[in-house]
Amino acid sequence: MSELPPKIGKYDVVDVLGKGSMGIVYRGHDAYVDRPVAIKLATNADSGDESASMAKRMFVNEARSAGRLDHPNVLKVYEAGEENGQPYMVMEYIAGGDTLRSYCKPDDLLPIPTVVKLIRESADALNYAHEQGVLHRDIKPANIMLTQDGVAKLGDFGIAKRLGVDQTQIIGWFGSPLYMSPEQAQDAEITSQSDIFSLGSVFYEMLAGVPPFAAKGLTGLIQKVCQEDPKPLTEVREEIPQQLWRVVSKMLQKELNKRYKTGAALVTDLDEVLEALEHESLVLTDEQKLERMSGLTFFQDFSAGELKEIIKVAGWRRFDAGDAIFAENDKEKAFYVVADGSVSVKINGVQISELDTGECFGEMEYLSDTGRTAAVTANRETIAIVVERDFKEWASLPCQLRFNRVFQNVLISRLKETSKALARASS
Repeated sequence: MSELPPKIGKYDVVDVLGKGSMGIVYRGHDAYVDRPVAIKLATNADSGDESASMAKRMFVNEARSAGRLDHPNVLKVYEAGEENGQPYMVMEYIAGGDTLRSYCKPDDLLPIPTVVKLIRESADALNYAHEQGVLHRDIKPANIMLTQDGVAKLGDFGIAKRLGVDQTQIIGWFGSPLYMSPEQAQDAEITSQSDIFSLGSVFYEMLAGVPPFAAKGLTGLIQKVCQEDPKPLTEVREEIPQQLWRVVSKMLQKELNKRYKTGAALVTDLDEVLEALEHESLVLTDEQKLERMSGLTFFQDFSAGELKEIIKVAGWRRFDAGDAIFAENDKEKAFYVVADGSVSVKINGVQISELDTGECFGEMEYLSDTGRTAAVTANRETIAIVVERDFKEWASLPCQLRFNRVFQNVLISRLKETSKALARASS
């Protein structure tokens, strides 16, 4: 195989893209439609040993699994066949051959919104595959390609399972250990939720720079996957919002009834995360945040140490004029402080108040854990500080007492304003 074959099937062979133990991938050209293609050829499929037999079965399985899929985030398989007894598969050509594997180390991480977008595309591709009766079973960074335009393409369906198909398929293979689900690790029944767990492991690694579960040996790794929770991403990188960690955490739930049931549900939540990230303010240092917070009325009684506690869990979001910050009946549990700008509070479309820099809103729902009773909209470009986690989970006792006093003063002030408004209306 040292020399390039002039053709494989009807395709001109141009160059070698890569070699592996089971075959070789060529860059080819389809002269009929004038497009580049990637040609995967099983070079040892005719050697007669067990590995050759497995390679051939994986080729056939991938061609049959991926070949039935047509989705913008799934690597397309155009054709499959044999050349001199060697199976080959013709696929979509991705220039550069980059995969998500290139962006899983601490020094090479992509921006958070970019990672969320790529995982969202991968989740959409998985949801489509599942709807077509295909379980991937080997989700890992190296199996998600990245185009030069920054689009994720799910590939390598070599050990995929096609539901409702009687033909012999690849069994006894459970994907890459670092990304396997608890049910894969325990040789239990594999469902679409297993793929979602594996994608969650990829998601975690692309955000943290380390996999969620790691151990020196396979036994230790299986124990962690099945019994231990990963370190919260909010503790690994302080700029990761709590809303994003909730999504990743739900993808990595051990129990199936707590994990996302479908890729569609995951895509919906990732769209909400992306929308929230679009409103993130310009990146501020902790010193800049501390300076700005100390000048706000809401935080005026907090010590510098208490403000630093808040900085670790708070997000900073930017809203344009007219943007809805939240709507009536939203289930969000969070309170906001206007760092700069102005917002309107409305109930049933009627404005009941306008809040300016230094004032808070959303505190009632944050304290009572009920749905939103009002809608809040930015009057102009506004930056808001948002705290989504219950302060009893992260704040020191002095900081908790400070929150209780401040919230009490806010509620008393709001009650007085309401009483005055009612008195004026009845006079």
